[in-house]
Amino acid sequence: MGRLEAVKQVFLAYLKAELIRSHGLVIGVLSLSVWLSLFIAPLLLFRPPGVPLERVSGLALTAVMIFIAYSVATWDWAWELRWLMFHGVLEHVIVSGSSILLLYAGVIPVSLLWYGVSVGASALLLTVFLGPPAISLAHPATLAVAVLTMVVVLLAYAMLLGATTIGVGSAGPVLELVGFILPIATGGLVPLSYMPKALQALALATPFSYPAELIRYSLGVSNTVLPLWETEVIGVVYSAIFLMMAYALFRIQLRRLLKEGVRTVSMW
Repeated sequence: MGRLEAVKQVFLAYLKAELIRSHGLVIGVLSLSVWLSLFIAPLLLFRPPGVPLERVSGLALTAVMIFIAYSVATWDWAWELRWLMFHGVLEHVIVSGSSILLLYAGVIPVSLLWYGVSVGASALLLTVFLGPPAISLAHPATLAVAVLTMVVVLLAYAMLLGATTIGVGSAGPVLELVGFILPIATGGLVPLSYMPKALQALALATPFSYPAELIRYSLGVSNTVLPLWETEVIGVVYSAIFLMMAYALFRIQLRRLLKEGVRTVSMW
């Protein structure tokens, strides 16, 4: 019961502090709307002739869904560990014998709330400017696999950033590479079938492209460049390996922290 109460208090603290008192939900939606407007403008200007606006809107919505998922894993999950270190909370949690997972159990519901509101606001904005997104639940089983692999990849990605933060006090270079370059270069924003062969090969060499490809396929937005069964099998296996490697690195850095103490934390 004590652990459930701790999770509840963490959830309420984040809900009040991040979304209500600091107006984080309102400010976040407004900033997302501005960013999305800048994203929509070139889609309208450079849309190939004959391509329906609804299809462009569908591609844009899936891109936003994937990008926001990366953002949640970065700023809510990985950067939460940095915040705990920066404010001295991590040492208190470790000394008290509590688990860091109790904190994350309270953070994740807030993350899901923010994700749902963000995707809903994005869909509304795309509908106004481009038209209703042309997406549908074409393959429910594939969507289940896609969501599973995406969650595993995001957890591994957050652990990778967290391990870097514990190890060197900063995750800036890793964040720039993994958080912004890889989602674009690995098909996070654009279907692999639209990308040059060289970038397709690069994308398929990483675990990030497979859940993105499966999400778009399951929603009827685009086809996968590899056979569907191959994309699913490689995606599941690759994401599991990525998670195990990231977890092992995180454990190594956590043991170093217990021996050497908490490093000075910086943003970059």
